[in-house]
Amino acid sequence: MTTSFDDRAEWFDRHYGTTRGRVRAALVLERLAATMPPPPAAVLDVGGGSGAIAVPLAVSGFDVTVLDPSPAMLELAGAHARGAGVEVRFVEGGVERIAELTPGPFDAICCHAVLMYLDDPSTHLVAMRDAAATGATLSLLEKNRSALAMRPGLRGDYAEALRVLDDPVATGNLGIPNRSRSVQEWDGLLAQAGWRLDSWAGVRLFSDVAPDVLSDAQYGDLLDLERAAGEREPYRSAARLIHLSATAL
Repeated sequence: MTTSFDDRAEWFDRHYGTTRGRVRAALVLERLAATMPPPPAAVLDVGGGSGAIAVPLAVSGFDVTVLDPSPAMLELAGAHARGAGVEVRFVEGGVERIAELTPGPFDAICCHAVLMYLDDPSTHLVAMRDAAATGATLSLLEKNRSALAMRPGLRGDYAEALRVLDDPVATGNLGIPNRSRSVQEWDGLLAQAGWRLDSWAGVRLFSDVAPDVLSDAQYGDLLDLERAAGEREPYRSAARLIHLSATAL
């Protein structure tokens, strides 16, 4: 039986309570604050899931629309928005339906851990460009091809680590196969779709194998470490995820 995002919605939502999930969300939101236009800019969160990024953006004053194909994810995101006392527009549909359901124009588009599930994201990058205003920001969070073997290797799954040295497709904790790509691959794909890659950082290097039970001081130290390491080599190239920021040309 094939695992779906509806099946794993509760698990995905709980992920943001883990150390690696907390670090991921914190660092992505920090970089968004530094790269996106200020509120009340219009933001489209493609595949926004349970609202881990969309709701904090709405709390900060952004005009946020979430496009996601999973009713279960959208239900969780709606509950989080209500709990935070903010309004977020929720639209049920996949990335392939942007032009139909959320044509824009948007000042910023977030697409985090979505395109990794597609064999060819080219048409979807074009669709997001079509929904973006000229000069808009695109935020992508994707699996890092250069570091795919790190986590299984550190966990002791040496056979899997050896396999993914040569195979970009793996099944992560979510249980759904996905494809990793390098920064260089994304640079080419973005350019072909009308985006200019401006910057990128590594996300989740040390936190990827960190325990979930940490004191506030330990978590603060870990977040500081991840923030610094994600901006410099060779550490950012060894991170589990890459966070890319691009501009619509």
